[in-house]
Amino acid sequence: MKGRKSNINNAGMSLLELIIAVSIFAIAAVVFLQAFVTSGHVNKKSALYLNASTAAQNLMEEIKSKDFEDVSMAFNYPIDPTTKQVRLGFLSDQTADIENGSMVIKESLNNGGTYQDVRLYRASDKDTSSVTASVISTDNGRTGTFNPRTKGKNQSKYYFQIDGLKNGDETFDALVTFDGSKDSGYKKQSGTSEENQKNDYEVPNISKLDTESNAFLIMPQNWDENAMKAIVQGQTEYANKIYQVFNATDEHKTILDADEVYQYTKRALYIKVEESGGTVKASAKYTLNAYNYSKKGGEKWESMSICPCKGTGKTNGADACFCTYESAYVPFYSSETGTELKNLFVFYYPNYNSTSAVHPLDEIVFENTSNYPIQLYVAKQRTDSADSNMSLPTTTQEQKYRMSLTVNENPSVLGQINWNTNPSLYRAQTVLRTNLDQDISTDSSSGRTSVNQMKLVYQAVDANGTKGRSVSGKSAKQVLSVNGLDDKENEDRIYHMKVEIYKAGAAANNFPESDRLVVLEGAKEN
Repeated sequence: MKGRKSNINNAGMSLLELIIAVSIFAIAAVVFLQAFVTSGHVNKKSALYLNASTAAQNLMEEIKSKDFEDVSMAFNYPIDPTTKQVRLGFLSDQTADIENGSMVIKESLNNGGTYQDVRLYRASDKDTSSVTASVISTDNGRTGTFNPRTKGKNQSKYYFQIDGLKNGDETFDALVTFDGSKDSGYKKQSGTSEENQKNDYEVPNISKLDTESNAFLIMPQNWDENAMKAIVQGQTEYANKIYQVFNATDEHKTILDADEVYQYTKRALYIKVEESGGTVKASAKYTLNAYNYSKKGGEKWESMSICPCKGTGKTNGADACFCTYESAYVPFYSSETGTELKNLFVFYYPNYNSTSAVHPLDEIVFENTSNYPIQLYVAKQRTDSADSNMSLPTTTQEQKYRMSLTVNENPSVLGQINWNTNPSLYRAQTVLRTNLDQDISTDSSSGRTSVNQMKLVYQAVDANGTKGRSVSGKSAKQVLSVNGLDDKENEDRIYHMKVEIYKAGAAANNFPESDRLVVLEGAKEN
């Protein structure tokens, strides 16, 4: 056989080709798998940061919408014992987590980078000096009073945290910082400084305050000129009846001068705040009592003491009382339903003939028997008008001036029956801010001195109007959290505010920077 040819067709792959093909596929598979895994990690990380950013934004919006005191209450007493609702509204769907302890909301102190729990008020405390929380609540979180941090390493600094904050499928730890210290740009305003600084307590600028949450009562220099004319006219008529002072041709004359009598008339201003059906109303009335006025060196008929009612305001048989006047209550504020009245401002001109500490001619009574939480500003004014018939007060007048200021509340409704046993443990619902007890005769507030002008009383009154226990002087100031005013423009304390979101578990390690995911910063006025 010659030259036989093979008919076999090499259609298959050699071993070498197979190895090469498998290698290429394996490399491609590894590349694609790695890309898939990387993509999964990126997506998971993106979701983590998205959830963290959303949590930070929710928290920032919540605390910006609240007053500083409300923020403090929300972190120290997360669940309102009255409504049973979470005070931080964006966490309302996580109430069960707060109650069972899987989410912890609290305030802390920063001690050299270590975060420690603050100390809340306890019923066993003899006073409030040991409370380190930024709010003092003597009724387990129903109400509270802001407790400013004015000393120590944490002066004007506040730290709040949420451990176990959930958003989406993720859990985080959150840290909120408020810094109102000098390092943050805050400085207490002084009379000599030209800088645009901030101060804590001041006479507010009325033009910059809204009328929805602020009520204003501005008393003129002369409370009621017509009433005083009627008083002296009544005195003349009665004196003529008893003593026949004038003849028929003098019927339009008066024995006494209305302006003179007014300067020695007891003026009492009554202000009443009432809450009903979600609406808050404020109204006021005043009384004038001139019974104790007698003209110096005058005749027996030149006196208000001839009034038959003896200054009681009651008629005596056929003879009417002429030496007193009482106005009706007139409303000067009514809130919209659901609107909170925060501040009530009373501005009045002092009568510098009121010099008796026992029986002062000027009196203000604030009726708050519904125990409505409010800040009461009582501002003693002085005239700076060139065309006013009232001259600027002298230092002597300011030193001698005396007035009576009484705040009536009903502590028993709040369960505070023995509130006066130790007034240092009790805080009223009314907070008093006033420039009484301060000499306003000088233009510069920095040079003003303290004086003793107020006869201050905190009076317990029950639902029937019956007076109970009361405290006065320093005890009343403590109960009412009294603080002074100056004549600067209304400028609030500004805090640098920072919201930080960390990985879960960071709080237990004092919030290390390596665990921080998101930071939001801003400013908050208080």
